[in-house]
Amino acid sequence: MLSLFLAAAIAWDVRGGAVARKVVESAPFESAAVSWVGEGGVRVRVSADGVTWSAWMTPALDADATDRRLTGITHFGAPMRFIEYAFDAAVGDVTVTMFPPAAVKTAAAGTFRTREEWGCPDGEQSPQWTPAYTKVTHAVVHHTAGANSVPDWDAELRSIWYLHTFNNGWGDIGYNYLIDPNGVVYEGRAGGDGAIGAHFSCRNTNTAGVALLGTYSTASPTPAALASLENLLAELCIRNAIPPQAMIVHVPTALLVPTIIGHRDGNPSTTTCSKTECPGDVLHALLPSIRSEVAARVPAPPRRRAAR
Repeated sequence: MLSLFLAAAIAWDVRGGAVARKVVESAPFESAAVSWVGEGGVRVRVSADGVTWSAWMTPALDADATDRRLTGITHFGAPMRFIEYAFDAAVGDVTVTMFPPAAVKTAAAGTFRTREEWGCPDGEQSPQWTPAYTKVTHAVVHHTAGANSVPDWDAELRSIWYLHTFNNGWGDIGYNYLIDPNGVVYEGRAGGDGAIGAHFSCRNTNTAGVALLGTYSTASPTPAALASLENLLAELCIRNAIPPQAMIVHVPTALLVPTIIGHRDGNPSTTTCSKTECPGDVLHALLPSIRSEVAARVPAPPRRRAAR
């Protein structure tokens, strides 16, 4: 009950039923996400007074949502009190999740923030999910498909945690690690090394998921974010004896893929439950150079002595 109480303090849901277009009035919010049952996409617009409205926006979709469709978190840049949504197909069980305005707060670049430090309502462990463990053979790189600049990245972590825990029903945040544009690394899913996340289209065994906060379809990650990503991937490779530039079969998808992949590299599998553009065209195109940078940070395995 404690985690549910704390979750209510960082977000709230408004149910819209099966209505395909609706105006929702709420307490002040600065960002929101929409989830629903059905196909199609959604547009949203917002207003502070119910009279003057923003332009219509098309939020990015969370590609890992399975039983429901879910958008990424859309930020509006100022407190709002009204949101209107409009679907292009029949829908059911529409839910608008709204998040309050956050205070300006920036962690020091290059630091690591634990779940307690970024204010995870469940603390270091999740009472709603019992960790399961796996041998990690592949690191999967993601983007969160949200804003590339927000006033408080800790608050963004709590918002993602809320959506993954309650809207997606995963019991916790899906990614094992997240990285903000300042290069700060955040502890994601509870359980520590080898904990199975919820990030790779229902085929999460043998993976660790690392997400850059933001959208990298047309924008480039910051140098600080890339440096932290490469350092973290090097740590994961050393910890799990993963050769950074190798091609290895990922058993759950039956795909022969690099050991450092993007989320979309699972698309060709017939066993995955969703298809995605994650981690965005720009970040995906950087993966070959990222592998090279990671390899430079990982000590080469010792040579075997020739038999005499």
